[in-house]
Amino acid sequence: MKKNFLLAFATLLLLSSCGNDDNENNQNVIKPIVGSWKMSKTMMISGANNAILQSSPVSGCEALNTFEFGQNQSFSIKYYTKNNMECITDGFDTGTYQYSENSKMLSFTYSDSMVKSVVVYSIDSAEIMTVDHIEDYNDDGVNDTSVILFKKQQ
Repeated sequence: MKKNFLLAFATLLLLSSCGNDDNENNQNVIKPIVGSWKMSKTMMISGANNAILQSSPVSGCEALNTFEFGQNQSFSIKYYTKNNMECITDGFDTGTYQYSENSKMLSFTYSDSMVKSVVVYSIDSAEIMTVDHIEDYNDDGVNDTSVILFKKQQ
């Protein structure tokens, strides 16, 4: 579960920055992602017509996981897990991120130097969707896209 969460977070981070060659454009790309985000739901989107084939809300302790993105391209993730009847903090990750607007790739460099990348499906100032995986979910011969939806917290 933690690996899926990290992948989702990495995808989110890709949306928030771009190359260092154009600082003004970089700041415009970063603005929508800066802030606090939480996973909201997972969805399977049809490759044939973009219809939502399946949707499931994120629940339990996983719904408490928090992704923080800074304007300085830093990130932090706080993880929760169930212990008996309550959710408790299960870990914390930090690092930096970069986003390539052209390739829609979000790359995370963790504090332990591990690098992970994810594909951004869509982004705006309130929601970010990252690609979890691609498969022919409904057996129609066309690949469908599983995405994770993140909502910005106020």
